[in-house]
Amino acid sequence: MASSSCLQSQSALSVFPFLTDDEFESACRAFLERVHTARSSAMRWSSIRLQSTGPILKISQSLSSDPELFHHDALAMPIHTEGVDDTQLETCEEDPESLVRTSDTYNGLQVDYDIVLSATYQVPVLYFVLRQAWKLLGIEEVYRYLVPNQYRKNIQSVGIMGGISFGYHPVSGNPAFFVHPCNTADAMKDIASGCDIGPEAYLIIWLGLVGNCLRLQLPSELFAIEGIPRLESMN
Repeated sequence: MASSSCLQSQSALSVFPFLTDDEFESACRAFLERVHTARSSAMRWSSIRLQSTGPILKISQSLSSDPELFHHDALAMPIHTEGVDDTQLETCEEDPESLVRTSDTYNGLQVDYDIVLSATYQVPVLYFVLRQAWKLLGIEEVYRYLVPNQYRKNIQSVGIMGGISFGYHPVSGNPAFFVHPCNTADAMKDIASGCDIGPEAYLIIWLGLVGNCLRLQLPSELFAIEGIPRLESMN
């Protein structure tokens, strides 16, 4: 697990490798702004927004359910704004935290990710649900469709980023899968110790770690702004 360089930010974290509530919200807002600035047809997420209650950084994407095409990123639906009708435009104007929406439908898999700060561990936690035709799928489908082969052994053995658990969403109370945060602080220490990183850099590094394990891959455009380098593959 390695990073090519340390991501810099305006102010260092106060309690690294942990985040305060204010630092987490600041990281989410800065990350949303980065996505908004970098937005292009090459990006694969269908939506991203910040829910103030929590707060929760919410990301959705549509994926192929064809095992033959599982590893091809091009299958994910690109974010775009062309062809959006007036009703959707009005919705975006009324919801300024919602930066990206799409009017397309996709008859495949839909995965909704929620990033929440753990009150106990004081690190981000990734909650997610996987659907097909609005039907919630179980743990077997999660490993089949979301976890790439190279990460399965690590995830199943509760490796560096913790294992996949099932529980209740801390804000909505709905059942959801999540990546257990027990090892997150140690993983962040391994990656960023000695780096004077700020909240957004922390979130980007964390997303690079946990996101790759569940097909939540960061678009390369996010690393071409304001001098932030592209992270090397981390596993």
